[in-house]
Amino acid sequence: MRKSVHLLFLIALMFAANNNLIAQTTKKDIIKDNLSYRADMNKEFADTAETPLTKEGLKAFKKIVFYPIKTKYRVIAKLVLTPDEQPFEMPRSKGNTATYRKYGEATFTLNGKVCKLSVYQYMKLITDEQYKNDLFLPFKDLTNGKHTYGGGRFLELVIPSSGEELIIDFNKAFNPLCCYHNPKYSCPIPPQENHLQVKIIAGEKKYKGKE
Repeated sequence: MRKSVHLLFLIALMFAANNNLIAQTTKKDIIKDNLSYRADMNKEFADTAETPLTKEGLKAFKKIVFYPIKTKYRVIAKLVLTPDEQPFEMPRSKGNTATYRKYGEATFTLNGKVCKLSVYQYMKLITDEQYKNDLFLPFKDLTNGKHTYGGGRFLELVIPSSGEELIIDFNKAFNPLCCYHNPKYSCPIPPQENHLQVKIIAGEKKYKGKE
């Protein structure tokens, strides 16, 4: 009995420490992390073997255009799991579909508004050891069609160890690959439940390069 109580106490301490680390991430750390992320993206786009750009787009490419990094767009959301959700077909831009399953719902406050977004698992990768913990977050917001891509933007996340909190850093929001005019890509269309009635002035801006 004492051993069980002691184990629960240690687990509680670990959970509290993990939450404390999340809360204490500094502005400097967030900026450094995002600068590294953006450098990696620019490197990938400039690589002829990795780039999603067309040949003409690559010739004109200088760098990806992002909003300035703002720490307020890195939110800690309350995550409620949805284990009873069944797989469904998410439409793609070419009229085809891909199979996803809702993993949970993330709730947070941004710019004074309570927001809720669903996060999904791609069923094709759910049994892959390398990607089984990946989460997919497609969303639309009030910047779409003006300063950001009209079809919405994406975030790639990882299942959190705590299970109750999910860090969402909109500074890392990126465009669907089909926005770069490359016909080989067909991209998921954000479901209606992930259309936010706020402006996410963070992440990648609208692509204005050559086709």
